[in-house]
Amino acid sequence: MFTNIRRRLVILNTIVFLLVFSILGIWLYVHMQYQLYHDTDEIMVQAQKRAQASRIPSELLQSNDLDPEHDEKITYLFWSDQNEFLGQTPQQSFPLEMASLFKDQSNTQTIRTVSIGDRSYRALQFVYMPKHSNTQIIVCLVKSLQDVQRTLHSLMWDITAGIVIGGIIFVFAGIFLAGHALVPIRNSWEKQQRFVADASHEMRTPTAIIHAQTEMLLRHPTHSIEQESPHIAVILKESKWMGRLLEDLLTLARSDSNQLQIEPSFITLDSLLRELAEQFKLLADTKGVNILTELQEPLLLWGDDGRIHQLFTILLDNALKYTPSTGQIKVIGRYQGNSVYISVSDNGSGIAEDELPYVFDRFYRGDKVRSRTEGGTGLGLSIAQWIVEVHGGSIRIHSETNKGTQVELFFPRKKQQAD
Repeated sequence: MFTNIRRRLVILNTIVFLLVFSILGIWLYVHMQYQLYHDTDEIMVQAQKRAQASRIPSELLQSNDLDPEHDEKITYLFWSDQNEFLGQTPQQSFPLEMASLFKDQSNTQTIRTVSIGDRSYRALQFVYMPKHSNTQIIVCLVKSLQDVQRTLHSLMWDITAGIVIGGIIFVFAGIFLAGHALVPIRNSWEKQQRFVADASHEMRTPTAIIHAQTEMLLRHPTHSIEQESPHIAVILKESKWMGRLLEDLLTLARSDSNQLQIEPSFITLDSLLRELAEQFKLLADTKGVNILTELQEPLLLWGDDGRIHQLFTILLDNALKYTPSTGQIKVIGRYQGNSVYISVSDNGSGIAEDELPYVFDRFYRGDKVRSRTEGGTGLGLSIAQWIVEVHGGSIRIHSETNKGTQVELFFPRKKQQAD
């Protein structure tokens, strides 16, 4: 799939490149052509003015070059008012038959292009009236466009070669850039595929258990609820677990699509953490786990109250799950420079060093059997990471096997939170 997308991107980008640079090339060629013709015409107009400034006809007829500095290879052709060819300057520039082709019978006195064979010329014809004379001389200025055409021809080849070479370079660059641009898309796609596969796998187990327990109930339709309560309890437990899993999946799906919006306000974080610690203390007492808090007062945080509550519920729940009897969980909260610092630590089983890089991956559980029996979905830390990041903070986990785990959180401290 990604190979086809990459190929399409390269083809599309190359077509766009060729179209854009072809249009630019055409514009450059037309602009240069206009400029060269304009400059040529300007030279001829200036030559016309100099010719009309001559007082004596012989100055035009006998000079081999009226103005070598300004005329730039302009040929002067002369006819009488009786259409008799009088001569040309410089001499022998054109044969008589060829010179007659430049004469404009309409005497429009406009600059025109005359093509003879494979060559083109610009011609300007006007009537010259010498002073102290009743005769008229028809003058035609002729300038070859060979230099102009050579320049335009060279420009055309340069533009064509530039587009071709640029297109080839762009193809290879496009292949590289398309491949580079598709890397995050490919990773996202693969991550999504793994996510869907893992979600399906996670749903399969409780579904199978519920299905099996339901079949067991149907085998004894005459039994009372009390008699079948063990099977019903299993169904209830698995359905609750599936409910948690679906809720976590929905949270992550909405976060990925940016559908979850936070509503920030100032939170009294020390009160929130102390309240959560009291709630978890009831569960902790049943396991013989001690929960300690060390909180600066007041400790304010700019954030979404519901999401921050969810974040620390996840962290305390994880700490309680993996802390053995007579263990200890410690919650620390204080200002640290421009940050609000929170630490949730325990002296439980810890996380293996080779597993630490993957703890935030969705559905990743180091001890899957144990996590499953503890009721974990493998999505808690992924949700926790999202909550921290959406609040502009950072999260770090330090852990050693059989020594415990410490989760450190850093949130930006608002100016209003200054002591």
